[in-house]
Amino acid sequence: MMRALGAGLAVGAGLGLLARRGLNRRMAFGPWGSLGRGRGLPGGVDCVGLALMQATAVSMVGGNRLAWRDNGEVFTAIEEAFRAARHSIHVNVYIWRPGQPGEHLAELACLRAREGVAVRILVDPMGSPGFAEQLYPRLVEAGCEVHYFRPPKDYPFAFTGRNHRKLVVVDGRVGITGGFGIAPEWNGNGLSPDGWRESSVEVEGPVVRQMQVAFANHWMETGGPMLPAAEFERTRPAGDACAAYVTSTDVKGLSHARWVTHIALAAARQRVWIANAYFVPPPQVLRSLCARPALGVELRLLLPGPYQDHPSVTFIQRRFYRRLERSGVKVYEYQPSMMHAKTMLVDDRIVVVGSINLDFLSMEYLEEGSLVVDDHAFAADFEERWRMDMSRSREVTRPPRRDEALSASRAPTLAEAPVLPA
Repeated sequence: MMRALGAGLAVGAGLGLLARRGLNRRMAFGPWGSLGRGRGLPGGVDCVGLALMQATAVSMVGGNRLAWRDNGEVFTAIEEAFRAARHSIHVNVYIWRPGQPGEHLAELACLRAREGVAVRILVDPMGSPGFAEQLYPRLVEAGCEVHYFRPPKDYPFAFTGRNHRKLVVVDGRVGITGGFGIAPEWNGNGLSPDGWRESSVEVEGPVVRQMQVAFANHWMETGGPMLPAAEFERTRPAGDACAAYVTSTDVKGLSHARWVTHIALAAARQRVWIANAYFVPPPQVLRSLCARPALGVELRLLLPGPYQDHPSVTFIQRRFYRRLERSGVKVYEYQPSMMHAKTMLVDDRIVVVGSINLDFLSMEYLEEGSLVVDDHAFAADFEERWRMDMSRSREVTRPPRRDEALSASRAPTLAEAPVLPA
């Protein structure tokens, strides 16, 4: 029996060693190896645009005006954009359900279609129960073109590869994106359990062309005809911010969602403040998060607390707290309602806002989209909102002990950086 136990321990140790070596080999390639091997992106935030271009083939473009549209404010922005539309309304969302504000936006889309505006709507049927029965018929009758993204009847086993993007583009000139769904739980102020805390943004300027291209890509996949060339020619400079809209898809290898996350983390020299709804990070992402404090970067995570639409995620999320705490990461839980935002602030310039969660699904298997912004004023607005959220949150980690702080005071080597068992 002792011989069998010894053999089992030896096999387990050997498999563990092989797994660790395999992870270390993977970490030597891709984001960790390319972005300074844990030491940070050379040039910091000044090199974010260059890194994005090389990793995702998307370039930062200047001349944009951006405005935060928090919580239910996003639906006011969408309604105003619908009413002002002269040429086209494009909607690409994971969730559009009956009830308010979905009913009101459907009625407004029908009205504009009858007035001659081209209305093209793309929804994911897996995220939009009730849409087909209650909203689809009236939209089509009014002249809207409505497509389903990878419908289950055609893709019976496509539980991954779902369309998790949240995107509205009007006239190819105004874009709205963030973490919202068109459903009642997003139509509040983020201060009560029935109104989730969400962050979205409205943008005008050249980056809207990238958002329009993202819509067109999904539209054509579902059988929609090519959009007219004019739909990509109406953007005009509207402000001073640089921005890029980066899409991600389910791929073998490194997704754009991973690259956006790693580039933003590697660019930090002072701070990274992250709000996220579903925190189940892959090992490489966790390693990158835990490496920041040892480099002098303040890293804060704002996650859901007592309100979470998937309670199992909260259970898993809290299993990471001890490791994060030992690394010097500060974790907070939002108290009034479900924290559903997917945002990141890097130093005092870079902001990421969109649909990317810090979990395996977003990083590997879903269709995602996020706006990456380089602008001091937009970042300052984010900081103001963050501090308000902090006043409504509870810190759940403590400062590391002296011996832990000393061991973390030097930059970790590739072999020493924290590893989460897969």
